[in-house]
Amino acid sequence: MSTESATLPILDALSMRVTLAGLRITRSPEPLYHVFFRVALHNAAGFSVRLKGRKWLLQDTSGASRIIEAAQVFNQDPILTPGAIFSCSGCQAFSRPPVNMELRFFGEDQWGTPFITPALVFPRQCFRAPRP
Repeated sequence: MSTESATLPILDALSMRVTLAGLRITRSPEPLYHVFFRVALHNAAGFSVRLKGRKWLLQDTSGASRIIEAAQVFNQDPILTPGAIFSCSGCQAFSRPPVNMELRFFGEDQWGTPFITPALVFPRQCFRAPRP
């Protein structure tokens, strides 16, 4: 499901937060930056929603941006009933230091109406290198 071809209504019923985010720099032939994260989604609506995909906006210090869309949410199509919480962990890799990560989820409500969530913007401290 691509979000480029259609404008989807924004559903602000999911309370989203990032936890346990951090940056790891690996030194192979070139530095590679990995941002590790855990995202928790809480369905604060009075109806069920099914998440069907995700959309990332990633930016690095060179000014380069990448948009990544994927069907499914971390290999699942979770259904969140009212009050349910869905958590997932992951990692995004960058060849230059990251400066911005935004994540949106798209899906359908219980009546089959498609939606996209507002952007979950990762806090700046996720991109700071750990001190030695």
